[in-house]
Amino acid sequence: MRKRASLSNEYEVECIPGLEAFVMDELNSYDARSLETLRPGFLRFRFAGDSRLLITLRSAIAVYGVHRFEVPRPKALLGHQHLTRLIGILRAAMRDWTLQNPRLGIGAAGANTRVINRLKEELAILLAVELAEENKGELYLRLVRPVDRSAWEVLVRLGPRPLSKRDWRVINVPGALNATVAYAMTQIRSQDAQDSVLNMCCGSGSILVEHALGRTSGQLLAVDISDKMLSAAKRNLCASNTKHRVILLNADAGRTPLPSGAIDRIYADLPFGGHVGSHADNLRLYPALLREAYRVSKPEAVLILLTHEVKLLRKCIVQSNWRTISETKITLSGLHPRLFVLKRKSTTIYR
Repeated sequence: MRKRASLSNEYEVECIPGLEAFVMDELNSYDARSLETLRPGFLRFRFAGDSRLLITLRSAIAVYGVHRFEVPRPKALLGHQHLTRLIGILRAAMRDWTLQNPRLGIGAAGANTRVINRLKEELAILLAVELAEENKGELYLRLVRPVDRSAWEVLVRLGPRPLSKRDWRVINVPGALNATVAYAMTQIRSQDAQDSVLNMCCGSGSILVEHALGRTSGQLLAVDISDKMLSAAKRNLCASNTKHRVILLNADAGRTPLPSGAIDRIYADLPFGGHVGSHADNLRLYPALLREAYRVSKPEAVLILLTHEVKLLRKCIVQSNWRTISETKITLSGLHPRLFVLKRKSTTIYR
């Protein structure tokens, strides 16, 4: 890929609030500079390389090029000089797109004011694109006021869609885990390339796909009691070209056919009782899953869980042979689930 000069070397990344550390780790591996957290879920950084590399980030929801305009208010962007510059920035953003008929969307405070509507209309005409409904087009920009309030910034999203929308997700079921959260779960704590991995309550396979894409070896197992979910997982695994590495098992997460003491790493996106399951179901499932995870795990195994039933899981952990290493609060679709990392208390096997 031939390196392309960027119109900006300052970028803003949007991520799931609570997972900023994972984004920083990934950006550091890209040799990003001047990393700074603006507010929960938003970071700024500088990057001197080809901007196309940034759309391969797996921990981010979206990445934006930051362009500063020395104007007192958005209306001034309609002036010839600034409008010409903005058109050039947007055309450059679409340069490598193969997408037909992209739509334009603008996110801003007062997005439906007369000035912003006029700006959208002018841009759409000059770029020969359509306007998107609800301002969520493939060509997407945000207007923000920097802290010093001396100018305005235009943030142009890299790529025609959020990075959290993966190509492998060909089946999207209600309650499916956000792919960037799934990726973060696979990055928790170091692991050996040959680790055996189990995904309990695997659903449509988000965690296993993200794990398999990042690691080319190791035994991968998935358990779910729903044929529909296993079928969706199979489709997504096939789309990611990782199905040949995964064994899918139809079984209750509280009673699997797996041998004792065989697994190094266990994941579970536990049902919240919203789209999937119910609180009454979880009263049985959570303690049963913890017992079964303990039975099948090796002495140094790690158990990584996501749930919105925080109080229930905490109570079940206290009553189990697991101990909490960390608990991270994230914000996901208006909810505030927790990401738990557990280790075994002892080497005793459940009977």
